Amino acid sequence: MSNRPRPTIFYSFFEPEDTPQVYYMRVEQGGLKTRDLMREWPVKKILTSRDINYSQVVLPRDQVEDSLLPKLNPDEQNRINRGQQLPITVRDLETLTEHQLKLWENGSSYVLTSGWSPSFVRRRALEIGEEVGFCWDQRLRVLRFSVRSRPPARPLATAASPPPPPANPVELISLAMR
Repeated sequence: MSNRPRPTIFYSFFEPEDTPQVYYMRVEQGGLKTRDLMREWPVKKILTSRDINYSQVVLPRDQVEDSLLPKLNPDEQNRINRGQQLPITVRDLETLTEHQLKLWENGSSYVLTSGWSPSFVRRRALEIGEEVGFCWDQRLRVLRFSVRSRPPARPLATAASPPPPPANPVELISLAMR
């Protein structure tokens, strides 16, 4: 019997295609890399200070109008056209958690609000410059969310080296008792 882990099989339940596709992917110790399952994220956003510091994320108008609004039912589209906030479930693909947010039109863009900051910014420790993606799941009627890329970690500032340990055994004992 082999000790090699068996591959995990994922099925694509998103937009129907000619032939169903099966994705083979190994489960890594840090969890699933679910963002690799999506070939295309129609709504992408590089987070700005406004997205991080306020309780809303501003989505590009053209991307929302091209990919998200046509998939909503007519009643939902009318609510947004009348300037009302549309309750929407957002599912985080990496953590498999669901959060209730509200989508509404804000002049030249669309905004997800009402829980963005606690549900995503603080919980996922999102930072300025990270790219996130959104994709509408027609079957489940949820908006899928994924952190697409994180900027490379900045090197830490070099601190002064710690003082050498005392050579005197009495000093070592007194330090250990503190």
